Amino acid sequence: MKTVLAIETSTAACSVALLHGKECFSVFEMQPQKHAIRVLPMVDEVLAQAGIQPEQIDLLAFGEGPGAFTGIRIAAGVVQGLALGWNKPVQGISSLEATAYSGLQQSTHAGEQTWLALLDARMGEIYLQYGYYNATQALWQADSAQLLDMPHLNAVLDELLAAQVPVAFGDIDLAYPEVSARFTDWTHVLPSAEAVAHLARIKQLSGKPLAETVPLPVYLRNQVAETIEQRRAKTL
Repeated sequence: MKTVLAIETSTAACSVALLHGKECFSVFEMQPQKHAIRVLPMVDEVLAQAGIQPEQIDLLAFGEGPGAFTGIRIAAGVVQGLALGWNKPVQGISSLEATAYSGLQQSTHAGEQTWLALLDARMGEIYLQYGYYNATQALWQADSAQLLDMPHLNAVLDELLAAQVPVAFGDIDLAYPEVSARFTDWTHVLPSAEAVAHLARIKQLSGKPLAETVPLPVYLRNQVAETIEQRRAKTL
């Protein structure tokens, strides 16, 4: 059973978790715009809680997004630094999948479940991803994450609701209550590092060393990513 250290900073929440054996040690805080300050101290906190050293970690996992651009860059950058210093493999996990997993653990649903995760992407758009979870078989499946404006979102939801997707999770009920109201079973929840760590285990991921891959955020909104690169180029 792999020992997994995970970081999730794609939303206003900042969290770090460590799965060691059958125990989970985690710190979860609502820290908007303070992720960069808190994330490394959180890593030290969970290591101290577990009483282990970095060399005992098998895998570093991080919430790769989509989500807040600064937040997912912080998670990718911190994980890259830890992987370099500790010589550990790295694995990215969808923040939307982590949202769904967090919600499923809080809900009363058991056995097999089709799920839907929605996070506020700002600018009148929503991140969406759906999939299937069988807790008994530890089977997790997910479709590709999408970035949708309202007309396209409503069209996708029409199809999913017609297929009777029964549960939905996320944070869009705050900005778009008319969307969350379409579901008979909606849970407000944010992604967590604990969910990221569990998903890395469920998927039996081994990660990749930095020599083979660099941890990268998943933006979905290409124009924003290009703008960031353009701004960086201007400072060189």
